[in-house]
Amino acid sequence: MQKNFGYELEFKGAILENLAQKYSIPLYKLQDVVPYDRYHLKNEIFVSELCDNVFNREADLTKGGELISPILNDYGKCLRELKFFLEILKKEGAYINPNSLNTGFHIHLDRSFLSGWDSFEKLLKFLYAFQPEIYDYSKGNHESIRKNIFEDAKPLTPSLVEFLVETGKIEFLSFKGNCILLDQKTFELRYFNSSLDINTLDSYFKFAFNLRDYIASEKSDMELLNFYFQKALRDEKNLTLNRKRYKVMKNILNI
Repeated sequence: MQKNFGYELEFKGAILENLAQKYSIPLYKLQDVVPYDRYHLKNEIFVSELCDNVFNREADLTKGGELISPILNDYGKCLRELKFFLEILKKEGAYINPNSLNTGFHIHLDRSFLSGWDSFEKLLKFLYAFQPEIYDYSKGNHESIRKNIFEDAKPLTPSLVEFLVETGKIEFLSFKGNCILLDQKTFELRYFNSSLDINTLDSYFKFAFNLRDYIASEKSDMELLNFYFQKALRDEKNLTLNRKRYKVMKNILNI
């Protein structure tokens, strides 16, 4: 099983053109298809900023963007390089608003751990069974999840999960805006608030890697997972953060 991965870190404040020139980082436009052979920057249009400043002709709407990693397979090296980039970003004025509206941190995993329909079913059951706890974990060092999270990373619904489990039509997870996204090569987790804190980002990676290993493992306690999945389906309208369930989730993933 391959263990390639990558990430996208959204931020505000720093001017992309300056970052690209000073540190020799390729800069791409929002609509560009980018190669994943090295780190690069990409423009992001923050709609809320555009709306807030539509009548302010002096407003600088070019600040902020996204740092996108190449395909990685060495996590120690990833952390060292990420620390380097975080220092650069902070030096150049990058920031993440507390409870930011629209800055996320997305992690891509090689899809090889999803080796068959059983693994997809297991993944869907886990993500729905502990959905409130996953969103809470993903707030990182912010006080709450970002305000537009349910537009940028829509939660799984019981009807969708049951449909997918019954039919196996996973192409319904290929649309952007969902909390998870599947393409031909990767599985993407889109829950996380962005951060310029290495420890917070490290905790996100541990969640993603341990989730991958849990799904791939044949030693998982499926009786326990099915119990919490069925309970979540029954409690659909009242499914909120539960500290006991949070502890169970963290124990399962060893985080």
